[in-house]
Order: sequence, then C-alpha cells, then structure tokens
Amino acid sequence: MSKLDRILHYFVETTLPVIISEDHLSTYENNNDPFPQSFIDEIISEWEKEIDEFTEFIPCFRIPTQEKFDAVVYWKGGLLKYDFILITLDKAGNLINKKAISSTIVADNIIKKSVASIEEDLIINIIAGQTIDGSEYDAIESKAFAMEIMPSGEIIFNMEE
Repeated sequence: MSKLDRILHYFVETTLPVIISEDHLSTYENNNDPFPQSFIDEIISEWEKEIDEFTEFIPCFRIPTQEKFDAVVYWKGGLLKYDFILITLDKAGNLINKKAISSTIVADNIIKKSVASIEEDLIINIIAGQTIDGSEYDAIESKAFAMEIMPSGEIIFNMEE
C-alpha cells in the first residue's frame, strides 16, 4: 500500500460545500477509525512539530480527489487549543501545504473561535470571533478571512478588508 493510500484510508471523502466547526467533531469521531499510534508516529509527526502526551488527533474527512493533489482535514486537540487542520498532499503522499482552518483557543479570560466552510471551488471561508469573560458573543466584532486551495495544492491566504 502506498504512503498516500495509507493516509487516505483514515479519511472518508465528503461532498462540498462542508462546514468545519467543533459542532461536527463527534460526527467525525463516530464515523472514522481512530489513528493508531504507529500512524501518528510515522505520518502525523512529519506534519506536526508540537505534540505532547496531551495531544489528540481525530481524522475528519478528505475533499474530493483533485488532479495534482489530495487534501484531508483532521482535528488536533491540545491544552486550551483545538484546531481543524487542512493538509494538501502530492500524489506520492508528501506534504504540500498545511493550514489551521477552524480553531478554538482559550487564553486567560478570552475564548477565540473560528468556523470554516470549504466550497465547491475550493475557496475556504472563515469567520473568527471571541468572547471575553463569558460575555455574549458580538457578531459585529467578527472578522472574515478567505483561503483558496490552488490547482497545485498550495493554500493561499487572504483577509477581507
């Protein structure tokens, strides 16, 4: 089995558009096989440099196959930081690009959250906001971002003005 096939085995292909947020994490956890430790040691550790005994990973999905690359999303949970990470891979299974596309970060009394959607044209729309001291979320304070997965597998980032 090729490296790419071993990676894609853990990720169920999804249909686009798809929304990525913590609200969907239990669905991924229930529908996908967990990564064995050997996979984390061999593959994930190539992509992730900050792994400790508290770090968890959950495979989420893969986007429909593209001509020059494949793309998968997984969840990385650590202490007070949770990310959905998009990885693009060449046809040999080597990393092209990696970006966090949806996150929850807790720092002191501030909770920062972002939600993403991947559209059919491979545009990733992200909305990010925060609450302070458990106050009610104010949508006016949110920021919108956009990324795009290029035909080469590179992920480019833009912030809307």
